[in-house]
Amino acid sequence: MRSRILLLLGLAVGWVAACGGEGSVTADGSDGGTGDGGPGTGTNEGGVNGGGGACDALAAASCGQRKCDVTLGCVECAVDTDCPATGPFCLRGKCEACRTNADCGVAAPACYPGDHSCHPSCLADAGQTTCKGDTPLCDATTGACVGCQQASDCPATRPLCEPTSKTCVACAQNTDCPASAPRCFLGDFTCVACLVNADCGAGKACDLREHRCTTVCTADTQCGGDTPKCNVSTGACVECVASPDCAGTSTPICATPRDRCVQCVVNTDCPADAGAPLCGDNNRCVECKLKTDCPANQQCDNGQCKP
Repeated sequence: MRSRILLLLGLAVGWVAACGGEGSVTADGSDGGTGDGGPGTGTNEGGVNGGGGACDALAAASCGQRKCDVTLGCVECAVDTDCPATGPFCLRGKCEACRTNADCGVAAPACYPGDHSCHPSCLADAGQTTCKGDTPLCDATTGACVGCQQASDCPATRPLCEPTSKTCVACAQNTDCPASAPRCFLGDFTCVACLVNADCGAGKACDLREHRCTTVCTADTQCGGDTPKCNVSTGACVECVASPDCAGTSTPICATPRDRCVQCVVNTDCPADAGAPLCGDNNRCVECKLKTDCPANQQCDNGQCKP
């Protein structure tokens, strides 16, 4: 049994490395996979749409119609050419409407870094009425409403101002994290226990849904509860390893690498005539992802078109 466990761990590490997994990427993105692609480069900023670790084994097959991002797994896009005209820029693994203000028109000239959509500039009213909620500050340089401009704008629970999205986050690199959760997960800039199996001790695997170390499994009989299936390629108990494991539920698709049942991973998973034809954040079917998906004079707010 011990030799079989060691073999599985070795295979998992090898598969991760083959996809350029997180075992070879520093938390600050020194491999270039997590930096800002910059205007017109067509490069991925290194994030993810619903990802959670390095690509699963045999990434091309497990990602389906999605792309394999070397840092965070299966994503919507890897380069700009993967995206449609309505969202032509690939940023953090998602197709977005704009990268900078230069991509916006006169009516909505400010590209907000939080959602990469074009909005009216907050400079017209100094942010007193335009900026609110999670983006209460007006960036005097760009006219965009942002969550923060410097660390002093952030609470103690999220003490850093992430410069690309201008949002308050818990970490930007491993050294920002405590010993109890020593790895910085760049998907949402939170401190977690592990990113790959190598972060865990002998006989342990990294559960990519929860980013915690668990006992290595070799068969479904060793799993249970809400993670009844054994992903033998990673040695972790998971919710699903294939879509048939999710059959008969409201979340019929098995999404890798987190191996969880979701509503969708691509737009074609959503019924075109049910009022939510697009696969949006958190792998749920939504009415819109961008303002351009909505009728004239409406905005896209949390997946819904609103006046």
